[in-house]
Amino acid sequence: MAGLGDAVSFAFMKRLGKLDTYVKLIFYNLITLPFLLFGFLFYSVPQVTFDFYIVIAINSVVWIVATFLLMKSLEAGGLSASIPILNFTPVFLLFISYLLLGEFPSFQGLAGILVVVAGSYTLHISSIKSGYFEPIKSIFVGRGLRMLVVAFLFGITASLAKIGIQLSNPAYFMFIHYLFVSLVLTILFFNKIKENKKQIKSNFKYFLVMGVAVAFSEILAGTAFKLTLVPYAISLKRSNVIFSVLIGYLFFREKHFKEAIIGSVIMFIGAVLITLS
Repeated sequence: MAGLGDAVSFAFMKRLGKLDTYVKLIFYNLITLPFLLFGFLFYSVPQVTFDFYIVIAINSVVWIVATFLLMKSLEAGGLSASIPILNFTPVFLLFISYLLLGEFPSFQGLAGILVVVAGSYTLHISSIKSGYFEPIKSIFVGRGLRMLVVAFLFGITASLAKIGIQLSNPAYFMFIHYLFVSLVLTILFFNKIKENKKQIKSNFKYFLVMGVAVAFSEILAGTAFKLTLVPYAISLKRSNVIFSVLIGYLFFREKHFKEAIIGSVIMFIGAVLITLS
């Protein structure tokens, strides 16, 4: 369900493509914030140490960079070409989680890595006419490379989120994270808000739906991080790539649907293999 929430929020990021990226980033957080309060129906406000706020600060900086790059990728291309690359996050998490959390699945995870790579090859199979290695090259240039960086950074934020949740609870961590990010972005880019008032007002309904979807996804994902290993939770959350490809085809009429959906399913299977390791 968290994956579906992600896919919906990605679709609205795409829908808001012409709006200033900094404005989208600010309101992505600001509009999500009040909906995260519903998480406190299930969790109380905990007592936390100073370490918690250090994790919040580091996580927020990495998250801002990752989300900014994600928005830039969606502005430049479709959901089907960009979002499936996020399936590399579990691959990176095998190593990130070991370094940060001491979590390392068995060697069966290596099979999952190979399947994810095979799926990514399928995503760009149409470019094979230019050479057998062209589909692989497509991942390491332009938008593909940018999304690889996003996948890596989201691996870091997922691991840091796990630490933050262990020091508090899912509702409190998510709320403080979005509050901190909202304050930082609003202070830094307040002029952007003033310059884009008309566009913000006309697109407010889209921000509203996106905020609900993000809050829904984050609370569920945070609970999953608390209950299981980070690679396991994030691998299942990557079901968002399949939903994103379907949304891209149905609502944005994106091309190369067959290779995108097949590649996405293969990559998701690889992510699940990593999970089962």
